[in-house]
Amino acid sequence: MNFIEASIFILLIAIISVPLANRLRLPLEIFLVFGSCMISLMPGLPSFEINPVIVFNIFLPPILFSAALATSWRDFKINIAPISLLAFGLVLFTTVAVAALTKSILPGFTWAEGFLLGAIVSPTDASAATTILKKLGAPRRFVSILEGESLVNDATALTLYRFSLAAILSDSFSMTQAVSQFFIVTIGGVVVGLSIGYLAALGLRKLKDVQAETTFTIITAFSSYLIAERLGFSGVISTVVAGIYFGIKTPEFIPTHTRVNAKASWSTLMFIINGFVFTLIGFQLPSVLKNLGSYSILSLLFYGAVVSLAVIVLRVTWVYPAGYLSQIFFPEAPGKKSNPPWQFFFALGWTGMRGIVSLAAVLAIPAPIISGVSFPHRDLLIFLTYCVIVATLIVPTLTLPSLLRYLHLTEVHDKIKDEARIRMTMLKNARDAIAELKDKISENVYNEFYRQITRRIEITQTHLEVRPYSTLGDDYYSFKKLTLIALETEKATLIKLRNSGEMHDDIFRTLLGELDIEEMRTRSMRI
Repeated sequence: MNFIEASIFILLIAIISVPLANRLRLPLEIFLVFGSCMISLMPGLPSFEINPVIVFNIFLPPILFSAALATSWRDFKINIAPISLLAFGLVLFTTVAVAALTKSILPGFTWAEGFLLGAIVSPTDASAATTILKKLGAPRRFVSILEGESLVNDATALTLYRFSLAAILSDSFSMTQAVSQFFIVTIGGVVVGLSIGYLAALGLRKLKDVQAETTFTIITAFSSYLIAERLGFSGVISTVVAGIYFGIKTPEFIPTHTRVNAKASWSTLMFIINGFVFTLIGFQLPSVLKNLGSYSILSLLFYGAVVSLAVIVLRVTWVYPAGYLSQIFFPEAPGKKSNPPWQFFFALGWTGMRGIVSLAAVLAIPAPIISGVSFPHRDLLIFLTYCVIVATLIVPTLTLPSLLRYLHLTEVHDKIKDEARIRMTMLKNARDAIAELKDKISENVYNEFYRQITRRIEITQTHLEVRPYSTLGDDYYSFKKLTLIALETEKATLIKLRNSGEMHDDIFRTLLGELDIEEMRTRSMRI
């Protein structure tokens, strides 16, 4: 089995697992871990050398850019204090603590290698956690902190990773030089990211083509990373900043079809990238385990368990002082809510999954330093990182639903009410806007449309009451059901006419696209 065949295999596992993952409310990454294990156990796998430049340049830009696009800038600013203490403080705390731990328990492990491992396993993967949290109705602030932390700690951890790797490769390290270099690459990355984001937003306005605009967003992700790296700055920070800027500005002018197409394209791209990265680790595991033959199986399991447990405990330990420190040093932060209860902090500490960024980082470690000289403990670093990913995915994932229910950390009805308020404002403004056209169109058409909007306002209003599911609310769900049945019937009729040759395929695709958009809109409305 070659790499392409293995990638298709693991993507097939991921696709088949989607219905089960949705039903069980589990992140898809768990099934990808299972798929990578299956690949590693297959006989006859060819040796596969990974170019670290390709791993970073191909996989990291879209991973970081897509996460930045989905970030709420408003929530990020409101929760900047806890996000900073987690994204900077916790990453440094984890990196140093893991370095000290591995230096003490692993024979021959140096401080530089310990710092490298700490930087690799310190960034969290919010996508795995939010898959569960959003379905369970976790507090919005909880999810916002996790997403903001995951976005920024990638930049922090990968910058530390860069310095640690350089220290090992050059066999020297200067703290003064590292600190000054850190500020240079960070500020430079921010400037490059803002510049590219601004120029890309200007360019996007001029294209006026769905495919070109969608492709341009992907090119922006790679450009922000590669240009910053070429200039000697942080490509990670540049990509994150460009993604956040894009996410803020593009909704103001991007066409509807482009927005729908880009969202689908980015989701598909990330799905494929996840499959490729976990395929890479599946290919690496057999040779990694073979090269670790000098260690006993019990020793390897012990090291993996200790490092994984340390990563989990370190996070839970950090969130309590970090949470209270943010209240002390930022007491007047705009939009800041009251100090959360201990349950909030415990759940936040427990939700620290590791994923694709850690995997990409460890796979990017060069196999040889120079010709014929192997990178020290590279296979052990890959094995330990894989253990941390598996442990932090499986243990919190399987326990998080029960934990959230036990700690009463849900606010589903509050979210429904928030959405209802926004819908009310939108509908009332729409009703006011059409009122200005009353004298310019047919009275019958105007009255019919006006009644439809008024009816939607009345239905939405019921969700702001103490008992939201009133008769009007029941009417709405009945109306939604009828709408979906009507759309399915229209679609079936359209397909029948196409198959019988009574319409051209161009007309078929146009009408089918309209029905698809209407169905998406109907299904997405929860109230």
